[in-house]
Formats: sequence, C-alpha cells, structure tokens
Amino acid sequence: MDTDCNDTGLVWHTPLDPPMRRDPQVERPTLDTVATAAGVSRMTVSNAYNRPDQLSATTRARVLAVAAELGYPGPDPAGRSLRRGRSGAVGVLLAEGLAYAFTDPGLVSFMRGLASELGLAGQAMLMIPAEADTDGSLVRCAIVDAFIMCAMDDRDPAVDAVMARRLPVVTAGSPRLAAVPFVGVDNRAAGVAVAQYLLGLGHERFGIVTRPAREDPDGSWRGGAPRLGIRQRVEGFTHALREAGIHESAVSVVTAQENTADAASDAVGDLLARSSRDSPTAVFAVTDVLALGVLAAAAAAGRPVPQSLSVVGFDDIVEAGRSSPALTTVAQSLFDQGRQAARLALGLMAGEHVRSPRIRAELVVRDSTGPVSERP
Repeated sequence: MDTDCNDTGLVWHTPLDPPMRRDPQVERPTLDTVATAAGVSRMTVSNAYNRPDQLSATTRARVLAVAAELGYPGPDPAGRSLRRGRSGAVGVLLAEGLAYAFTDPGLVSFMRGLASELGLAGQAMLMIPAEADTDGSLVRCAIVDAFIMCAMDDRDPAVDAVMARRLPVVTAGSPRLAAVPFVGVDNRAAGVAVAQYLLGLGHERFGIVTRPAREDPDGSWRGGAPRLGIRQRVEGFTHALREAGIHESAVSVVTAQENTADAASDAVGDLLARSSRDSPTAVFAVTDVLALGVLAAAAAAGRPVPQSLSVVGFDDIVEAGRSSPALTTVAQSLFDQGRQAARLALGLMAGEHVRSPRIRAELVVRDSTGPVSERP
C-alpha cells in the first residue's frame, strides 16, 4: 500500500485506501447539494433513490457517484416513510429483554417463524424491549406499520402506547384484548392434560418447577414479563390434582429464578433428595428448558428416569427430543405461532378481515415418563 508521511508522522492515504472520516463540523450534504453538483433537478436525484425506473442507467449512475463523492447518505428514511405512508417494518414488542429473544429456545423458535413469514413478504422486523420502555416512548417513536405484542401484561405502559398508535395490532401469548387478533394455546387446559396423564400412570406425589411471579401478594403488577401462560399451566395442573383428590401436601412447588437448566437443577435438588416417602414420583416443569435441568438433577440424585421419577416439560423445543431420556412434553408449535402472528399482522396491514387461529397444544409422550414405581 502506497503512503506518504508528513513531518508530524501522520500517514496520508492514497485514493486506494478506505475514505477518511468526514469532519462532523462540515455541513451535511443534502439532496439539493447533490442536484447542484450533478447539474440535474432535485426530482432527478430523488428518482435515483426512490424511482430508478424513471432514469436511464447512465444518469442514475452519475447521480449516485456524485452523491457518494459528497458523502450524501440518501433520503431520510423517516421522511420517506411519512411520504409513502408505509415503513416496510413490523414492530415486535417483547416483555423480556432483547438478549432473552436470542437465548430462550422457545422464544427463538417463535421469532424464527415470525421472521420467516415477514421476510417472505418483504417486511423488516423492529424488536422493542418493553422492559426498557418504561414510559412507552420507544413505541411512540417506532417507525412501523403494525405491532405484534409477545407475552405482554395489559398493565404495561408500552401496551397502552401501542394501542394509542391506532395501527394494526396482534398479540401472542398475552394479553388477550378485545377486537385484537390473538395467537396462542390454552395453557390451563394443557396443564390439566399433563396432570391427568400422570395420574393415569398411578402417580400420587408431585413436584412442580415454575418461574417467579411478577405480582405482589395483593395482585399488583411489578413490571416485566407477566408469565401469565406459566401461571395458567400451574393452575390447570394443580386444579386437576385437586379434582382427583390429591392433597396439597403431596404437591411440592419450587421456583427457578431463571429459565435455564442450571437454575432448575439448583431449585429441584433438595426436593429430589428427600426420603422416598416425601419425594415426588413425577415432576412437571413449566418449560422444556427447566425440565432438562430436572433430568440433570435426577441423575445427580441417583433417581433414574423414568423408573424412579417421571418428568414432563412444556414447549417441545428441539432439545426435548434429543435429551436422554427423550423428554415427554407439551408441544405448542411455537414456530408456527410466529408464522401465524406475522400472517395476521400482514393481513391487517392489507385491510383484510382476519380471525384468530385455533392452535391446539398436544401432549407428546416420550421416554421420560412411566408408571409409578413401588419404591421411588
């Protein structure tokens, strides 16, 4: 690479090197600046970016070359969206932080379904973390054509901000809002089905691994993800046990502070180490990730699965079928739910009348569950 140095030791780059950063104090070039420099009209420069079919290839190339030389980045996206009346993006409001959307297998699957459908429609996706939007300002400033709200609490200020925008809205998981299309399963009914299945295997002592509630004892919401679906799974499960005559003393509930296998393993360790008379013979974990942690804890406690302990999860993530033993779980097609949510949003954006899809949760029986043993 050819370079020249001055007496200060600074290196002057030849035109073959990457361009130098522009001085921030220099006035930013505008569309009019480019038009003057290129000797064309303002409309010609605009067409070079927005309607290239209106120009010859030679003229467009010359205009773009002049723009690049001046450092003109192109028309302002916000202004262009306002003129067109469309941004080409859908806002996705998340109850959890952004990092959670890339680490939780269930949410990752949902987002993949969402992205695949939006991508086919030529739409971008703007992710908005509600936990960072305490006053709804991120929602109010989002340049989007529709919103998809994922596992939100209807008391969250961001939800009010979304509804105030009067744009097409779809909810996934929660909340259920009047006249708003919804995508999700009946978590309570799924919890009932898990309990009935385990009761049918003869189990009478149960453990539940859940997540912390986001509400104070008086019912007031503390902010963050509501985990309404998780609470409904537990409610359905315990309701079915009570209906079957299982006393509450035979049901132990432990809380994992995070939706990780390690957190679940830590939470359930003492429970599995109890004497055979007090220890559960079956454990229901409200997510597959937590259930995988229960499998690890059972191995560490010398409780073979399913001979000594049956374990059931929820979600049917990829890892559930690959675990050893393979995990019995509730499948709820999260990838398909993401696609459905996107289709609803796209339909609303097109002015169509849409209906909430009926999505069924299905119990998938694998190797982690079996009949109760006389000696757990």
